[in-house]
Amino acid sequence: MQEDLLTKTFSEKDHEEALSLNDGLMAKIHHSTDPNYCSSEPFRVSSYALILITKGKMNLRINFTEHVLNQRDILLIFPHAVYEIRDNSEVSFISIHFSKSYLKTRGVFFNSGEAYRMFQTDPIHKFSLSKEEHTFIYYDMLAIHKKLNVPKDTPQIKNIVHNSFLELLYDIFLLKHKQKDAMPFVHDSKTELTNRFLSLVSENFKKEKRVIYYANRLRITPRHLSQVVKHVTDRTAGEIIDEMVIREAKLLLTSHRMNISEVAMELRFSNSSFFGKYFKKQTGVTPSEYKLSNNIAV
Repeated sequence: MQEDLLTKTFSEKDHEEALSLNDGLMAKIHHSTDPNYCSSEPFRVSSYALILITKGKMNLRINFTEHVLNQRDILLIFPHAVYEIRDNSEVSFISIHFSKSYLKTRGVFFNSGEAYRMFQTDPIHKFSLSKEEHTFIYYDMLAIHKKLNVPKDTPQIKNIVHNSFLELLYDIFLLKHKQKDAMPFVHDSKTELTNRFLSLVSENFKKEKRVIYYANRLRITPRHLSQVVKHVTDRTAGEIIDEMVIREAKLLLTSHRMNISEVAMELRFSNSSFFGKYFKKQTGVTPSEYKLSNNIAV
């Protein structure tokens, strides 16, 4: 059962089951020539992932925008984004997947607010490594992959694997900060508040799109919330809410399982006309135009 799940493609259900069977941490080595290589269909998972391109290049669509990952590029995948591998030409990569529950149970503070800001100036959450850096990170990831295949009854194996995971995580953040000449992470009240806001939005954006709702939940004023979120992420609270709503709308529109009225209802808009105006304001096209020009199946 476990082996079957690990060789399946990136459907959200299979991915979550495989992660659960592996205590929330999983490593995989991928080659485009393998029969069980990732599906070309769009996928979305609720976990985090780190992907390192070891050979060739990958054409990847992230939240419906095209990007290219080249050899020695490393990509940080955030929960709930929509991904689609557009080209199955020669490419090899190694990936580490970790769930929110794994981070929580292991006492890891993964600062999503700081990570959001750190990667915000890039088109996607990725950066390129030098040959030396690539070798360094590759062997970090390979070590996790090997240790995860050690029998689970090996004494202290969970702690050994977790320490390797932490080493990888912080090595990557140190390299990213080095490239950007940034200051080290600071866990202060602003980043903590932003993390709580991002978590609330990801759970409630369908039914609540007003900044005042989240401000009330956090017991602060809307003005203060937007100022803090802007400071940490370079985006206002309202812009982040809109971003999550539009991302979900695009996924629903391209799935072809719902018509526009049903999408509007799913996203809790009062009617399809209001949804259409909102969507066009944010994207520049109507839902119908977007649906017609993005004919994919999820």
